[in-house]
Amino acid sequence: MDKISSDRNTGNPPESRGERNSRSSSVKAARQGETSSKGSRGRLAARFLARLGFEAHFDEIHRPDLSPGRMWGGVKNAASNTKSVILNRHMSFDKPLFIIVIVLVIVGFTMMSSASYAYAFAQYGDSMRFIRKQIGFAVAGVIAMIVISTIPPEKYKGAASYFMWGLSILLLGVVLVLPGNKGVHRWINLGFTTLQPSEIAKFAAILVCSTYIAYHYKEINMTTYKSLELKHRAARSKKFKWFYGLYRNFQTAVWPFVWRILPILVLLVLEPHLSCTIIVLLIVGTLMFLGGTRGEYFLTLLGMAAVAIILIVFLGVVPYGRTRVEMWLDPFADAKGDGWQTVQSLYAISSGGLFGAGFGNSRQKYMYIAEPQNDFIFAVICEELGLVGAIVIILIFVAFIWRGFVLSVANPDRFQKFVGIGITAQIGYQMILNVAVVSNLVPNTGISLPFFSSGGTSLLMLLAEIGVLLAISRSSPNKIM
Repeated sequence: MDKISSDRNTGNPPESRGERNSRSSSVKAARQGETSSKGSRGRLAARFLARLGFEAHFDEIHRPDLSPGRMWGGVKNAASNTKSVILNRHMSFDKPLFIIVIVLVIVGFTMMSSASYAYAFAQYGDSMRFIRKQIGFAVAGVIAMIVISTIPPEKYKGAASYFMWGLSILLLGVVLVLPGNKGVHRWINLGFTTLQPSEIAKFAAILVCSTYIAYHYKEINMTTYKSLELKHRAARSKKFKWFYGLYRNFQTAVWPFVWRILPILVLLVLEPHLSCTIIVLLIVGTLMFLGGTRGEYFLTLLGMAAVAIILIVFLGVVPYGRTRVEMWLDPFADAKGDGWQTVQSLYAISSGGLFGAGFGNSRQKYMYIAEPQNDFIFAVICEELGLVGAIVIILIFVAFIWRGFVLSVANPDRFQKFVGIGITAQIGYQMILNVAVVSNLVPNTGISLPFFSSGGTSLLMLLAEIGVLLAISRSSPNKIM
């Protein structure tokens, strides 16, 4: 009645019941639209925060039983803790691995400083030359490691890995046409420093092989003609089927690795850089074996690689190869000539004794060992720190290798698992071969000791790879104590 009298007083015709229902429906729809817009804002904010990796902290946002207003309130309440969430997220990589790497960098820089100052002063009149360069790359490398550890490892899968592969092949080709140094072509002079493409090639090999394993793991591990569903009409006998299955398995488990790695190996041999060639072969062989390549294929390829290296050495493809094998067998036969470096290295190791001559007290670094800050720095370590100090450093490397493998295997993502294994294997193989060369267990191949030998590109690339390994530990749901 009030409504009718109000309409009469204003002179407007009275509303019918249908008009009133229509008006109330429109008001209700407008209110729902308003709350819906709030809800959509809440959902958009929730989706954005989830993309940043905070979904575990915003479970209340995704509950369908909550009203849009309460969802938006949940976003605001959760966003108030964003600072602590970000800090926790950026500190969630594996701390034991990070500490081991920092210890290796500090100890490596300290020993490189001790080994380099005499040679730097004699050659350049500046005893701090290598120290300044190395500390600059160490700082840049640690920063790069921390930044890269925040990048999701799956970003390197697929096209990114093949881009790195193509870039490494391009750089390895460019270095061959540039002027060499002492008969080898390994560095690209950038003016302020030199770039060694072989360091990039190692990481590229790890990425492309891990990408292939991740996409074709089931095909690689299919070992019989039945699992391959080879029911060829012409295959009347089981024997023919077995050989046909073996051939098909070769196509999926061997040949893809060969064509991905062969261009890198050929260019490395042409540099020549035999030590890096061996490292790449060992890394790829490890990934193939753990990826499921059949044992007979693996052993056959291992034998073929050994024969190829022997032919390369003795046919003169690597000019210095045969001489180094002869000096490995008897370095004292030409102690003042081709065997000089090995002999002086053995003198340094033997004179170190159990506890060494003391930090900075090496005698062999005074122009006896050529360029002691590079490949033969472990001999200076043995002389100054003795057998005990050398064993401690080797044990730090063993701790790194163990931690790297444990973290990699614990990651359920197959690509990340094999990338982590490849990075860990690379550093482990380099350490083992360097120690073996310095102690004359294997011929001198000119391989550096990771984190210790002087070299900006090597240190920067190593720390960048460690950043990827830390990112793998961050992304794994399985946390290792």
